Order: sequence, then C-alpha cells, then structure tokens
Amino acid sequence: MRKLGKKSKIAIIVLAVLAGMGTYLYHDFKKFCATTVPVFAYHRVEEKNDIYTMPAKDFDAQMAYLKELGYQTIHLDEYAVARKKGETLHNKAVCIFDDGYLDNLTVAAPIMKKYGFSGSMYMAVKFEGWPGYIEWDGENKLVNAYHWEIGSHTYNHKPLPTLQPAQVKEELEKSKLYIMGIYNPPTGLTLSYPTGATNESVMKQVADAGYIAAVCGKVGVNTDTVPMMALNRVNVFNFKKDNLGHFKRGLIKAQVASWGRTYGIDIIEIWDK
Repeated sequence: MRKLGKKSKIAIIVLAVLAGMGTYLYHDFKKFCATTVPVFAYHRVEEKNDIYTMPAKDFDAQMAYLKELGYQTIHLDEYAVARKKGETLHNKAVCIFDDGYLDNLTVAAPIMKKYGFSGSMYMAVKFEGWPGYIEWDGENKLVNAYHWEIGSHTYNHKPLPTLQPAQVKEELEKSKLYIMGIYNPPTGLTLSYPTGATNESVMKQVADAGYIAAVCGKVGVNTDTVPMMALNRVNVFNFKKDNLGHFKRGLIKAQVASWGRTYGIDIIEIWDK
C-alpha cells in the first residue's frame, strides 16, 4: 500500500476538521432554533390581492406547517413573563396581527383554533369600527371565545420616532388606557410599533409607560438577549404564489440571521444580496 504524502495527510486533517466544524455548527443551529421564539407578523387574512393580506388557504397551510414542525403558540405577554422568570422555551412561536382588521376574528382565529393555536392582535385604536376593522364586540369575542391577546399598535398609527416625546407619551397612554377597558391581563400589555420603527428614546418611553414587551421591525427570532422593548419579527407577506415556500424561507432567514449575530456575523446583508 502506498504511503500518504505530507500534503495528503494535511488535506485529510483539514477535511476532518471542517467536517467536525460543520457537524458542530449544524447541531448548534438546530439547538438554537429549538430554544428561540419567532414572532410571525401578519396584517390581514382574506382574499385580497395585496402584499399585507394573506389568502385564507395559504394562511391555513402556514399554520399546518408550524404544527408539523411541533410549534405551539404563546402570546407575547406570556413570552415576556417566561423570559422574566428565566425559563427556556422550546418550540414556541408568537403570531401577531397588526392594525386590528375584522378578518383576524372571522378568518384567522377559526383557522388557528383548528390547529390549537391563538394569536395576538395589535389594534390601532383610531381604526376601531372603520369599514373592515374590528369593533368592541369582536374584540371581546377574540379574547373570550378564541383566547387571543390584544395589545397596542398605538392610537393614531404614526411611526413613534417621528413624534415629539410628549406625542409619543400620549400615543402610548391613550391606547393603553383604551385597550385595558377591553382586555386587562394581570401580566401587563404589549406593543407592536407602527411600521416597526423605534429607537432608544422611544423604547425607554414604552417601558416607562408600563408596557412589558414590544415588537419592532428587525428581522430575526428572539433569544434571552434581544431587548424586550425591541423584539425581532418574521415578516409574512403575500407574494401571490408559493406563499408557503416564502413562509418557510422567511423563518429560516430569521433563524440564520439571529444565529449569525451570536457569532458577530450580519447574515441578513449577505442573504439579501
């Protein structure tokens, strides 16, 4: 048998090291995914041809996929409480619905109930009762019949960093006061930022106003190091074809992005290119 040369031995060692690193990184990524919490961000669920409206059949397929992966849904306030207690969450996900559309009650809630899921609706209070938006009776049905969470999307749905501090305070306090008249959980209320926009000053005001958690527009999943007032999200849009495929890739993108950040790597910029 011919003896291996020095270069061949080095090549084998390098390949073995790379294989070992690959195996370690794969298992590290799988563990990371199992113990981090994605927040899937929706708006409408009905038959309407725009990017913010998910057709019901596609939404159903996305919920079925989460069930297949072994996910269970929790509300954002439950996530905040679990993190405060230092709990490790396995295969948990949050589904939020921004703005306060009526179809969250009539379409999304029954589909989610079929899979044992529930959601978190973030209402811009000004829109309540407008055509296509939910009313007081519907909000109560979401809470009591479907066991949803209701949180604040502010009062006037304006990006908070564009407002003066006094205006931010009013937006946060008015919406919180109104929603607590409908839904007053002992855990406290949560917030979804209009357009996902926030900054350090706004986050401080949100905490000072008594909110226990808030979701911003940054793509990723949530670890115990993500700021509670700037939680990551997985944006879910209507691409008009292969929405389930986009949903699967969106989850992986968010997981890879946050996993890369634990190693100091910004994968989102590379991914988007």
